[in-house]
Amino acid sequence: MEFAETGTNNSAVNNSADKKIKYCSLFWIFLVGSVAGYVIEGLWDILKTGSWGNHSATVIGPFCIIYGFGAMAVYTVSVFTKEKSLPLQFVLFSGAGDIVEYIGSLLQEVIFGSVSWDYSQYPVNFAGRISLRHTLMWGLLGIIFARLVFPILVRFLDEMKSPVWNVSSIVLSVFMAANMLLSAAAVLRWRDRLLGSEAGNAVEEFLDDTYGNDTMKDIYKNMIFSIPAHNK
Repeated sequence: MEFAETGTNNSAVNNSADKKIKYCSLFWIFLVGSVAGYVIEGLWDILKTGSWGNHSATVIGPFCIIYGFGAMAVYTVSVFTKEKSLPLQFVLFSGAGDIVEYIGSLLQEVIFGSVSWDYSQYPVNFAGRISLRHTLMWGLLGIIFARLVFPILVRFLDEMKSPVWNVSSIVLSVFMAANMLLSAAAVLRWRDRLLGSEAGNAVEEFLDDTYGNDTMKDIYKNMIFSIPAHNK
């Protein structure tokens, strides 16, 4: 996957203006963004409650993947809006963040019958999936990223040309794909158990033994199913 980059106001990035966004770059942004999101959410829990909270979206590793997709969206918008005005950048970053959160929340509810965040308590929200407060936060974070982080990140990504980076990207991509697939299977099996479904094959037995209800509740503390028995 490649996208043509445009020019930039930053002289340090001008030399790479004719480069393209490559899969390797997007993957590492996704990976780092996922880990950063996990840390940010955990620190925010400490400020609110005084204790660390697990916000991983995968059964293996500290990956809050909604932040990973958000980081990819912010980076892509940054590439194509380098020469745009600050207000327009703010609007585009806000919109990109809203799209990621809305689609992520909708897909989770449709596929798994659960939600991990609900903004219904905030004024000016849409279906509890996005809110004005978080829209503004996405816009602000996007501006900070574009003005402070993006020029440094572009220079760093330009150095990622060795075969080691490419091989690492492939290996970790396979790992993350398997991790996300396993996580999805574990959540689906968790939901089915709450509905009273017994294990019907070796895979479901493995999921029951390895990722039982207590284990899943510990991993996904904020996940709520639309099932009356979801707290059992």
